[in-house]
Amino acid sequence: MNEISAVRSELSAREEADATGLIRGLGWFGVTLGIAELAVPRLLASAIGVDRDGAAPAILRAMGVREIASSSAVLVRPDHPAPRWARVIGDAIDVGLLGLALATPGTGKRRLALALGVVAGVTALDVVAARRRGHARHPLPVIAAVTINKPPMEVYEFWRRLEQLPRFMNYLASVEQHADRRSRWTARLPVGGTVSWEAELVEDRPGQALSWRSVEGSQIDTRGRVTFTRPPGRDMTEVRVEMQLGMLGRSPSLELARLFARPQVKGDLRRLKQVLETGEVLRSDASVHRLPHPAQPSPARREIPPSRVFGENLPSAAKGVSP
Repeated sequence: MNEISAVRSELSAREEADATGLIRGLGWFGVTLGIAELAVPRLLASAIGVDRDGAAPAILRAMGVREIASSSAVLVRPDHPAPRWARVIGDAIDVGLLGLALATPGTGKRRLALALGVVAGVTALDVVAARRRGHARHPLPVIAAVTINKPPMEVYEFWRRLEQLPRFMNYLASVEQHADRRSRWTARLPVGGTVSWEAELVEDRPGQALSWRSVEGSQIDTRGRVTFTRPPGRDMTEVRVEMQLGMLGRSPSLELARLFARPQVKGDLRRLKQVLETGEVLRSDASVHRLPHPAQPSPARREIPPSRVFGENLPSAAKGVSP
């Protein structure tokens, strides 16, 4: 019985994945068609055999707006049937308009019949997609890695002291660690001000892995995991981070991951490597000065007198004076 249930579950998952592919494909087709109807309505009117100088271009523009709106809703919520049935209703309207044009004298009957057949085929596919079950695409985590010239336990212990995270995560203002595996994170916002949220550790394997997630109801919905692996034959550590990000009550999304999490995680790992291997985050003079400035050392370096590598080359004889 268990084997039969497993087979049925696997088949159901495959059917759901196939249905989602069909739904998304129709969604992208609708967006592309809608853009064409808005951009070149006269050209499309000529292509389907109606008067390009009459009311057809205005009707095609209206159809394009509807097509983009309904198809975009399908792409955003492939798991919800309402946008798919909205496409079916729009297809029925398109079929009715093409049928009306086909009965109008002076139109290209052959081209209109071909266009009507294409729309009827798309309508049939939309009906099939509307009756199937799709699923929302789960956001993939941002993944980045770096190799640090320190043993895994040392790197783990540094990361595990969460109050040290702002040393290399430059968007963090502070992390306050509590005794019950919870912590309070405060981050600086790009537009000014700060935002705070509570997080909890869900996995803690010394020298191997840490996982965390924000608690329910937080303004920032973040989930992450970091692993510490020793490369074969080397006393070093490969640090691998996986992170998801959502903001202001939104669940983690691919868009936020691409815009914010991916570049931030890569920069965090570079700074972590510098802190552990050199004791500080290395900065060039250009990154110290915010405004345009002449080439000059940073104020901190200006206080240190330059070291003299070579001794002063004193003259051994004056001109015109014999030794």
